[in-house]
Amino acid sequence: MPEITQKDIIDLFEEAALTDRRLPSAWSKQRVTAWLDYRQEKMYMHSYEKANFRIIPTARDIQRWQIATEILKEVVESIDNKKIIWGRAKKIPFTQLGRMFGMSRRKIKQVWFEEIIYIRLWLQLHQKNKKIMYIIDKIVHKKRYN
Repeated sequence: MPEITQKDIIDLFEEAALTDRRLPSAWSKQRVTAWLDYRQEKMYMHSYEKANFRIIPTARDIQRWQIATEILKEVVESIDNKKIIWGRAKKIPFTQLGRMFGMSRRKIKQVWFEEIIYIRLWLQLHQKNKKIMYIIDKIVHKKRYN
């Protein structure tokens, strides 16, 4: 049986927040242009406009994002605690989170860490379930699936 730690859960949520930022937006922007198509000269072809690079998440990243959202939906009950966990996964400082929720940074950190511990204990208690065992396996052995 793989042993899950708090660090594994924190890494899962941080990767999920990064993947969430890389996913395409829900609404695509319509592009309307009035320019006529014209052929570019060969010497300007590669330097006319700067190239835009996008890092597209892989299927593994999307799967881990889905696991993180399922954990937030099923395990964490309070909406404020869900916001704290997701905000911390997006690397928002504890002081800023404290201002958002009207608590001190120490209290926010304590609430965040208690929820991480609660998630770990919940996963350990329910690891006999096949679905939970699959989730734990994906969280713990993330390096193996590259």
